[in-house]
Amino acid sequence: MQGTIATNIRPNARTSVSASPRRGACLPLPKALLCDLDGTLVDTMPILADLATEVMTGMYGIPRPLARELYLATCGLPFVQQLEDIFPGDSRNPAASDLFEGRKPARCGAARMSDDTRLALFDLHARGVRIAVSSNNGRENVEAFARLSCFPFDLVMGYGHGLAKGRPHIELAEKTFGVDRHEMLFVGDSLHDGEIAFVAKIPFVGLAGTFAKDRFTLRFPGQPVIGHFAEILDLVPAGSRIAATG
Repeated sequence: MQGTIATNIRPNARTSVSASPRRGACLPLPKALLCDLDGTLVDTMPILADLATEVMTGMYGIPRPLARELYLATCGLPFVQQLEDIFPGDSRNPAASDLFEGRKPARCGAARMSDDTRLALFDLHARGVRIAVSSNNGRENVEAFARLSCFPFDLVMGYGHGLAKGRPHIELAEKTFGVDRHEMLFVGDSLHDGEIAFVAKIPFVGLAGTFAKDRFTLRFPGQPVIGHFAEILDLVPAGSRIAATG
């Protein structure tokens, strides 16, 4: 789900600020947080993996276990680029991508952030951190997610209109927020996300799930890895935690 919009959506639940103890911080509080979408802000990767498996099995005739493995191994890229990596130069790739993208909204349109993810974002936002979505899902899908998210994202970036996760999104965030790359933090659930951060020299936090924690630590030694998005609060200096009150 991707695009570039700013929203003014407020949460349905009332919120208040309360102190909460945390483990030792290992990262400075960023000025801007760039968040991947699928598998990071919302738990849609199993749904997308099922859909990609259906498309690749039907279009290319490969076994379902192999199709799923290949999709997950290349996740983080736009699906059309995943297909080019898996089936280089295959004339069926555009049609397969269109089929995947056409079916995606019906499968993922109802996905929402968990309460703890949303409250973690509000906690950081309340302390001045600018929050952006950086996803290689389609622009329209990302904008639809943001409108229904009950969170006022400062910037929403998806795939299309000359934008993509990586340098184009990072440069737009730099321009929009007026911050340097070392003042950002990127969190994502794929090894591709980690590669983007490594190349761009942006601090990165891996979110285990799509890939095991060991896969992140082997590829990016010393980089923090969390099991749930809200654990990002344990990696930055302590502050006031947002808590639901009704």
